Amino acid sequence: MELRPITNAVTKTIVIVVFWAVLLIDLILSPTVSFKEIAFALIKAVIVSGVFWLLFVMLVDTFLKTILLDAKEKKVERIDGGISYHVTEPNAEELAWLKEQEKEKNNGP
Repeated sequence: MELRPITNAVTKTIVIVVFWAVLLIDLILSPTVSFKEIAFALIKAVIVSGVFWLLFVMLVDTFLKTILLDAKEKKVERIDGGISYHVTEPNAEELAWLKEQEKEKNNGP
């Protein structure tokens, strides 16, 4: 179970959206679009994205850890689906099935 890649993927997606939203809104609202305006818009977008990156890493990491602890407390299994599928450990039956599939894949048709 890898929480870090999930946290990074969600955070990067949000930060990219924030970057483009800030950049485009700033350029749309500017009276003229010149090199100076574009440079300032890029600087603003990078700064706001950096701040959002820090905040969202903390929020998403805490959110995922809360989901994981809640899933473990309720003894949720991956077969139940939802986000718990990605953050809970596979049970013994699923591991055996995955090993069986891997053997079949390696042996070929």
